[in-house]
Amino acid sequence: MPEASPPVRQTERFDLRALHETSQLLSTSLDLEFVLNNLLLTAMSKLLVTRGVALLHDPVEDGYEVAAVKGIANLRCGERLRLDGEARGALLRDEAVPEALAVHRVVLVLPIVFGHRHIGFVGLGGKMTGEAFSNKELEFVQSLVNMASAAVHNSLMVAELRQANRDLDAKVQQLNTLFDLSQEFNATVDRERLVHLLSLALMGQLLVGKYLFLMGEREGEARPHAFRIVTARGVGEDPVEPELIEALCELKTMLLLQDEAEADPRWDGLRRRGLVLALPIRHQGETCAMLCLGPKRTGLPYRPDDVEFLTALGNLAFVSLQNAFLVEQQIEKERLEEEMRLARAIQMKLQPQRLPALRGLEIAAVALPSRYVAGDYYDVLRLDDDRLLLAIADVTGKGLPASLLMSNLQACIHVMAPMDITLEEAVAHANRVVCENTDYDKFITLCTGIYDARDRSFQYVNAGHNPPVLVRDDGSVALLEKGGLLLGVFSASTYERGTVTLAPGDVLVLFTDGVTEAMSPGGEEYGEERLEAVLKAHRRASAPALLDAVLADVRRFTGEASALSDDLTMIVVKAER
Repeated sequence: MPEASPPVRQTERFDLRALHETSQLLSTSLDLEFVLNNLLLTAMSKLLVTRGVALLHDPVEDGYEVAAVKGIANLRCGERLRLDGEARGALLRDEAVPEALAVHRVVLVLPIVFGHRHIGFVGLGGKMTGEAFSNKELEFVQSLVNMASAAVHNSLMVAELRQANRDLDAKVQQLNTLFDLSQEFNATVDRERLVHLLSLALMGQLLVGKYLFLMGEREGEARPHAFRIVTARGVGEDPVEPELIEALCELKTMLLLQDEAEADPRWDGLRRRGLVLALPIRHQGETCAMLCLGPKRTGLPYRPDDVEFLTALGNLAFVSLQNAFLVEQQIEKERLEEEMRLARAIQMKLQPQRLPALRGLEIAAVALPSRYVAGDYYDVLRLDDDRLLLAIADVTGKGLPASLLMSNLQACIHVMAPMDITLEEAVAHANRVVCENTDYDKFITLCTGIYDARDRSFQYVNAGHNPPVLVRDDGSVALLEKGGLLLGVFSASTYERGTVTLAPGDVLVLFTDGVTEAMSPGGEEYGEERLEAVLKAHRRASAPALLDAVLADVRRFTGEASALSDDLTMIVVKAER
């Protein structure tokens, strides 16, 4: 009768069969959880062990994640451990076991290695019998782990591939969402609609209930941007502190508020409003907008792909809102320009449409505004068959406010012209009207006079205006300066009347400071001397020709392409021979 095989050989055959069966079982599955759990159960049952844990290496954080655990109450799947000083390719026993596992009474650690890749560890507690592991048992469990490493590797690859597919699907979904949003954003320049789209994207895509969106507003070269709040939700009614906006202006990278204990006090305003993420929106190298968000309603943290989506969304919202602001500004500009054109047309109709004729006189006049409307005023009114009233004035400032004040002065002069009052009384009354109806910083210079053809006299009052120039036929020059203070300074001002006689060939020129203060490209003023020189040189010309000569000389002085720095108005009166 043949002799029975020794028990050791039966155990060896049983171990080989167990290894083969376990290998076949694990290799047929690509479920990582199934593979690791069965690896632990097989090892624990064959070695009579009640504690086991499978750890997977995380190369990003250089730590280990608990992927499967049996019989260890204080460890949970998903928990992360750092195993200091471990030898990744060697079996570790007893004192060599890392402290993070030894505290859980793990006495045996086996590396999971596939090729050159370190996958993780399998840790086992001591045997139920209290005996030490035999060499055969160590060989068995080492072989088991080695054979299972391929299945673990394949399961990891599949899990990573599935995760990559999920990430790809999420990325495609985000791109589709951004594409749809871009079409929506580009389809409107309505700010309210754009803000509503941003709100829907934040709440619908990321489930964010609190947010604050700020945009930069250019204020000058020294400070390129100062943020203003465009839209906010769930952050309270209190205005955002200027210090917080100032700090956000300086932020160039993402700010994620996590640790309250280590919080920078600059961001207390964000925390108080429940905001945990501040994301700068960069455009052409500058922080042009800021998106501040509260936590997700799911409780999940913000992931890198969330930040990418938010950055793209923030840029999209910024560009669209910026375009909306520009469109609004353009519409407002066009509206104001149209109003200014209408005001200019009205003002032109208030000026003399045709200069009245009077025997013995040639008259020419021009009014050139530096803007759409002018603060200069001139008038030539025929009082009767023998008398002509001349007036020229200049309001402090330019543009629409000055033109409105000048229109009031024109109305006042037209009302007083038919009255039987002296020039001095008329100017004094106009001064009282200006003082009573304008601000303290608004003044008017005025020179007005009456020419009488019967004796060729010109009686005038100069209320602080540039003195008119009287060029005699022989080339001598006189300035008409008699009068008083400019209008709007002192309501009780009195005025003095001056009188001159225009002999045949004499030229009288009334003008505003837009003539004498015209600037050259080098910053030099045209001045009274140049004006007098041109007038003397062309005193024998007709009134229109003399006016053209002065304008041509001013243009040569300032440069043909230069814009007027001030309104320019001039009246030329020539006594015929």
